[in-house]
Amino acid sequence: MSNKHEYVEETAAASINSSSATSVAVSVLEASQLDLSHESKEQAALDIEMAKARKTEPPSRRWIVLATATLGALFVSLQGSALIVALPDLMQHLDISFAIIIWVLLTYTLAITAIVPLLGNLGDAGLKGIRCRMFNWGFLVFTLGSLLCGLSQQKHSGFDLLAYRIIQGLGGALLFSNCFAVVADKFYPYNQVGLASGIINIAFAAGTILGPVVGGACVKASWKWVFFFNLPFGVVGTVAGFMFCHDTIYPHVQYASFSKLVKTFDYTGFITLTTSIALLFVVVVSALFDNGKVSEEGTLIGMGVAFGVLFIVFLGQEMFVRGGKRFNATKAPFMDFHLFSNMIFNNTVVLGGLAGGVARTNLTFSFIFFFQGPYAKDPLMAGILLIPFGLGIMLAGFPSGKLADTLGFRLLCFVGLAVATISTLIMPLVIKPDTNTWVISFLLLLNGIGWGLYSSPSASISMLCILPQQRASSSSIRIMFTMLSQMIAIVICFKIIINGMPPEAVQQLFIYGGGMEPQYLESFMVGWKVVQWITMAITLVCCICAWFLPVRPVMATAAPESTDASEAVSETK
Repeated sequence: MSNKHEYVEETAAASINSSSATSVAVSVLEASQLDLSHESKEQAALDIEMAKARKTEPPSRRWIVLATATLGALFVSLQGSALIVALPDLMQHLDISFAIIIWVLLTYTLAITAIVPLLGNLGDAGLKGIRCRMFNWGFLVFTLGSLLCGLSQQKHSGFDLLAYRIIQGLGGALLFSNCFAVVADKFYPYNQVGLASGIINIAFAAGTILGPVVGGACVKASWKWVFFFNLPFGVVGTVAGFMFCHDTIYPHVQYASFSKLVKTFDYTGFITLTTSIALLFVVVVSALFDNGKVSEEGTLIGMGVAFGVLFIVFLGQEMFVRGGKRFNATKAPFMDFHLFSNMIFNNTVVLGGLAGGVARTNLTFSFIFFFQGPYAKDPLMAGILLIPFGLGIMLAGFPSGKLADTLGFRLLCFVGLAVATISTLIMPLVIKPDTNTWVISFLLLLNGIGWGLYSSPSASISMLCILPQQRASSSSIRIMFTMLSQMIAIVICFKIIINGMPPEAVQQLFIYGGGMEPQYLESFMVGWKVVQWITMAITLVCCICAWFLPVRPVMATAAPESTDASEAVSETK
């Protein structure tokens, strides 16, 4: 009986004879409506065992897990925005060139983007306790990376800082790749995945808001404190993680072995995807910023061809060699393309992560340029003026996540993106170099509220529309697309907004701020408005697609905390 639908229904039907297992059977039958044609009988058996298993930890433990995940999201996001304010001091005290300082910013993003697919794959590999274990190690590695970054020496001209930023990025990837999966596993029994997702989104937005302020305060003491500031909180997160954040272990489930995973792992898929992501970053960044011989046309073309070949090999490996009709659960592909046949997944993870990420990052970068150029502010003040955008996400993120658990997802996502679309449409029509700050702040706040209404429900439904065995992959793919969107937004902003400006003027605008020469102002504003139109169009597409989301996914109805059977069902569905 190889068909999972038949196996689940037969096992669930047998369970209906026992009154104590009725709620379990109903939940399993609901879950079986998902498209799982390529899943194996063994995976179906795993679902049944997990559904029948009793909870082995107190219900209150989930709040400790959420607090730890929230702390991680806060400081990983805070590190990025705080560093922007510190760039002039880093260049001065560490004798770093403009080309290297750009890589100091982007290496962190590159490390996260390249490594999260691997971590998502491991998170779904069926290894005992692997998700929380990687999450906890992420805190430790991120803290260690922060310490090393603060110990960087001038004699190395920033190259040691580049290496330490990779370590920081690895820690961030370990934290982020399984963050939503870990929280969804813990909160699903109580029908509170939306609430938990909302809190994490608030933390991420808070990091963006507080970053420039914290970075500005730290730089006054020393640039080192931009990194050292993470240390006490990293220690708290690491200790709390290892003490309290553990995957629920089910006594009757047969877990995968690491030795077997090593033998059956899709090395071709892993190597080709990771290398192609790294090449893509290097080509794009080197085309935008002078990177020595790497920026030469012949070198860029060669790396571009290599990227294309490797990516085609990756697609062939995942879709035809290990995937598609040849799919075998014992030799699973590195990235399960079957996920992309799920329209809810495509809507929230692919479109929401990639296109939505481009829209949000476009807005952030374009306004940083605007505040530091026509508005003549320094990086610290530019970051402070961006606070209304993050504040809007915070204000809407928590209630929208909570409401998604009761009212559903479609309306909140659609209304949120409609608000974001309208506010983005108004921006190029009314904002000029002399526009009142309060008008700009109101539009940024309105835009943030729109994205806040969308972000929490979309993150929640992306975890609920798939099996628990796929949550780590879904979370990691979402993070990968979000990070790639930052690179795409950088290309859009640099190529359109500051196109034609000499390198020294770009460096002055991006690193130091404080205004721009009058001869560049008109072309800057034309490019800035074009970016807003592009952002509006992307947001509108996401808004239209949000209308086709279901009110709620196929999911078991969680009972109150006192009903043990239904809690056990939902814990691992």
